[in-house]
Amino acid sequence: MARAKGGSVVASTENRSALDDLEWLGIEPDEMTAPVDARRAAEVGEELIAAGRAYPCFCSVAELREMAVNPTGFPEPVVYDQRCRKLSPADRAALTRMGRKARVRVIVPEEPSSLPGVDAPLPRTDFTIVEPDGNPTTILSAVLSARDAQATHILVDGARAHELNHWLCVAEALQWPLPPLHLLPTWLTPEGPPISERSDGLTISALRAQGYHPKALVSAAARVGWDPGQAETIEDMTGSFSLDALGTQTPVLDLPEIRQRNGDTLRAMDEADLVQAIGEHLDRKGYPFTEREPAWQRRFVKAVAPEMQTLSDAEEWATLLLTSTVDYDRETARVLRDPTTQELITEFEKALDQVEADGHDARAWRVVLTDFRREAAAPGRALVTMRIVLTGQREGPGLPPILALLGVEGCRARLEKARRYASA
Repeated sequence: MARAKGGSVVASTENRSALDDLEWLGIEPDEMTAPVDARRAAEVGEELIAAGRAYPCFCSVAELREMAVNPTGFPEPVVYDQRCRKLSPADRAALTRMGRKARVRVIVPEEPSSLPGVDAPLPRTDFTIVEPDGNPTTILSAVLSARDAQATHILVDGARAHELNHWLCVAEALQWPLPPLHLLPTWLTPEGPPISERSDGLTISALRAQGYHPKALVSAAARVGWDPGQAETIEDMTGSFSLDALGTQTPVLDLPEIRQRNGDTLRAMDEADLVQAIGEHLDRKGYPFTEREPAWQRRFVKAVAPEMQTLSDAEEWATLLLTSTVDYDRETARVLRDPTTQELITEFEKALDQVEADGHDARAWRVVLTDFRREAAAPGRALVTMRIVLTGQREGPGLPPILALLGVEGCRARLEKARRYASA
């Protein structure tokens, strides 16, 4: 919205991880503003107290619990009875000397203002803007950050709609005209609750860790509540964006649809970009993918890409190919100690002589496996057993491409480990 209007995107530095997430999506702020910290909150609180638009409240938690309970949706759990508004300067000084920590409450007018077209409760009584520990409340932070940034428009998540008339009250106390607020509907999960109420993998950082690509997430998110046409990037979307074009229906996060779009995005990438994307993901997961030769990286991507839906799908292959050894559980260990398995290992070692030392073609390995199975002493068990020996697993990616990426020497090393393991 800001760039479509020729404006600037201003972000606060108080949530570094959120800024990292947005940067990964391709959204970088034009300017940064310092967060509202305790020092800044104290300055504003003192200014409002001096102007008679706020006052210190010394009530303890126990005293607050004795007051009437506020309905759900209000920023504070109780209806404050305003007893500290009547304290004299001498009373305030005495309570301070006693060590009582004060919060700052903004004074709510008898007839508080309301924002047109916003379904939000009016403030019922004076409410806190600075906590006893000196930190600002989220309401003060939202208004003060916008004022300090000289915001001309504010987009508000629908989950915070209930606060907006309280925002207006604070803005009036600061004598700052609140700029236009644009309320955006809250994203919901398919089960109904808002995404903001869940913490089980629906954040940007969590989706990134699960192997989603930023291009796919941006494209999918845009299409939930808007029609960007053929535009796929934020830069291309900017020219046609308008708040008036946003849909009125509440957006629902459809992970299966996003997953499908993510797979389409990955398969449409050119080889170099896909190698880079997979490499960055696997490196973050601790696999030494980028330490391999570029030619090997390209072969790996070519093998993985056809069935890939997320970058995490490459992790199964990486576990098989980018670890220095292979792990055997109790059941696979039992298979290794079977005399028939040891005989098959010897036969497969002989079959490896058919493959050139630098042979990496999966088609050539299919021929090797076919001949090996036909000549094996136990043909019905041959391929399943060699999968267990070479990967430690009974099922998984196709064996020919795995062997092509392991190479002859990699296969021989794993065969030798299996032989030593069985004799230990």
